[in-house]
Amino acid sequence: MKRLLPFLLCTSPAFASPAFAEVPSVVTDIPPVGSLVAQVMGDLGAPMVLLDKGGDEHELALKPSQMGAISGAGLVVWVGEDLTHELGHALEAVDVPKLGLLAETQTQDYADGGVNPHAWLSPAVAKAWLGLIAARLSEIDPAHAATYAANAAQAQTQVDALDARLKAQLVGLKPFVTWHDAYGYFATSYALPYQGGLASGEAHDPGAASVAALQDRVAKGEVACLFPEAQHDPALLAATGAQMGPALDPVGSDLDPVPGAWATLMTRLADGIATCR
Repeated sequence: MKRLLPFLLCTSPAFASPAFAEVPSVVTDIPPVGSLVAQVMGDLGAPMVLLDKGGDEHELALKPSQMGAISGAGLVVWVGEDLTHELGHALEAVDVPKLGLLAETQTQDYADGGVNPHAWLSPAVAKAWLGLIAARLSEIDPAHAATYAANAAQAQTQVDALDARLKAQLVGLKPFVTWHDAYGYFATSYALPYQGGLASGEAHDPGAASVAALQDRVAKGEVACLFPEAQHDPALLAATGAQMGPALDPVGSDLDPVPGAWATLMTRLADGIATCR
């Protein structure tokens, strides 16, 4: 099995050497998915991530250059339309191999019956996605099937090791609320006292009624901590009276799609949420 070399990874959909010509160029939607793909591809290639640094995954807007990359991709790996609506429309217009990860795995629903797309925050789901990515790449590029399978197996072992460490870290926490309801998979994985999101939707700020309701719950001792989120102004949350934790970023929007990015994202979330004691 080839050793993973992070310095070979870049954000270009093309590969630097003709020796990689038979390996499919892979386009992904968000950094954690790019990270999982990078782990499976190893030395063979580098995925491109469509989400700009610091961007909001729910408001992904594709540039003409990105549309060109999608049209010429050997494989597009994405979570699904529930996360990036515009990418879903774009993929309907092109005939390229695709892998919609959310559609291939059991999803956790919101209370109102909608689909919660943030499934990469579950170690069990991440392991399943590594297997799906390896299988799809092997179909397209059978010459490297053994490498994809071996890389995925090694990555799954690393997920297990990180999962065990986070389980030991995330014990004894107090009830907490986040900006929006993106952390159900993470909370379920570690049996956390998660009380859901404050905002009513993915692209909306919390309303005055939501803030007032949380303030009442804090006063009653039902919620101890509140975590703001990257890309959103936390100023309106100060009146809740909850212990304010560090801003969370469920998509790791500042990360490059290197093999270790998924683990970095999970570690950051654990370190932040673990402050609610």
